[in-house]
Amino acid sequence: MKEVLIKITGTQGLDGDTDSVELTTVGKLRFKDGQFLITYDESEMMGVKGVKTSLMVKEDNTVILKRSGSYQSRLVVQQGVRNSCFYSTPHGDLYIGIFGEHVEHNLSALGGRLNMSYTIDSNLKLISRNTVEIDIKGVQ
Repeated sequence: MKEVLIKITGTQGLDGDTDSVELTTVGKLRFKDGQFLITYDESEMMGVKGVKTSLMVKEDNTVILKRSGSYQSRLVVQQGVRNSCFYSTPHGDLYIGIFGEHVEHNLSALGGRLNMSYTIDSNLKLISRNTVEIDIKGVQ
């Protein structure tokens, strides 16, 4: 695994209200069996502690986000598909729908960029529309 600098910019919103967050952290990048694996530790700055996050980016641009530790989650973002996913929060566990609107990347062994847009729903009621951009650069 290669050590990388990861910059994550995310925006979520509904009905004109939006909220953005940005996180820069050090993590690892690996390419194996036709898929990229990006791992990093969540930050106290993000309101969580002791949580490891991994993003698996498959050849078909499906992205699987797994969190382990104090809060566990498994979210699947797949363009044109709604997946039922598990999401753990400090306030309790949720089963939500994730509909992938757009997923693309230009990742290589040296880094690159991953862009996603997706909606989150609960009981088929729209909760938010989200965009995430992840920039990955090798650490010198």
